[in-house]
Amino acid sequence: MKYNISLSKLFLLLIAIAIYAIVLFFLSKKKNKRHIYNINLSKKLLIKINSFSNSGQKINYLRKINPFVFEELLLSAFEKKGYQIKRNKKYTGDGGVDGIVFKEKQKYLIQAKRYSSYINLSDLKKFEQLIIKKQCKGFFIHTGKTGNKTYTNFNSKIISIISGNKLIDLLNPNHIMSDF
Repeated sequence: MKYNISLSKLFLLLIAIAIYAIVLFFLSKKKNKRHIYNINLSKKLLIKINSFSNSGQKINYLRKINPFVFEELLLSAFEKKGYQIKRNKKYTGDGGVDGIVFKEKQKYLIQAKRYSSYINLSDLKKFEQLIIKKQCKGFFIHTGKTGNKTYTNFNSKIISIISGNKLIDLLNPNHIMSDF
């Protein structure tokens, strides 16, 4: 098979590839700026949330913030509690993992959900399967309600459910707590 490409076509092709590479570079910079913005905002919101006196007010506020900022807020809170954290490089396509934290060589995957009602048991079960596959532990953190039905039908030694007062305690940098 013989290719017959003129120099002018080859030159145009190289220019198109270069332009494509430049566009990708600037798009990745934009994503990084958004990521940094969300991290910085999450740290400011931690202070704001802890200025509220009512726990219900805190939970309602958490339900309204951007879901990506919520993920960053949780990771920032873990960081303040002394955990080492690993943030995702992207927000979508994360495979159900919204971040990773480490405490005393134990790895925990984070899944963050901003529910306004009862949590979805199937979300917990999917997360448990992921935890089993990754051979670690996990924190399922949400702003909704964990009903008795959930505790009856889901008893896991590898996932800690953090919501309500536990979530408020996680966000409070002055609250000393052991592992969840």
